[in-house]
Amino acid sequence: MKKAFHFLENHEDMAFATCDKEKNPKVRVLRLMKTEGHTLYFAVSPLSETYAQLKDDNRAEALAWEGDVSVRITGKVHFDVPDETCRDIYQNSRLLQKLYTHYKELAYLRLVAQKLDYYDLSLTPPVQDVYDFDKEDLPIAPDPSELENRR
Repeated sequence: MKKAFHFLENHEDMAFATCDKEKNPKVRVLRLMKTEGHTLYFAVSPLSETYAQLKDDNRAEALAWEGDVSVRITGKVHFDVPDETCRDIYQNSRLLQKLYTHYKELAYLRLVAQKLDYYDLSLTPPVQDVYDFDKEDLPIAPDPSELENRR
């Protein structure tokens, strides 16, 4: 699991899926602003379709990938990000500062992971680790050195 979150920390752009009112899937690319535990932070315009969809249905899925490795997180979105965290996210993002004149022009959200899928197809056999954060018997992530020995 640590390897999956380390992977996410090095991949800013993620495919981010929501559902519209008719339950049709909608996917766009969002910039991952911060990770903390098994929570991912994002910022969106409060005037955007993404914001409206998440207010209506807070279920979401995010996917990051590079080469043969991908990490998919399924969870629920919450808009209760503390003001200090919002300011910090804005201050550390040149992109947000380029697009918006003040941090309060944005809606900040946190995607709390309920499930994480880690795939590495470069290994033989391929690795597929699934973590369910809603269960108490959360599996222990494999040691990264064990993964290296599979190559």
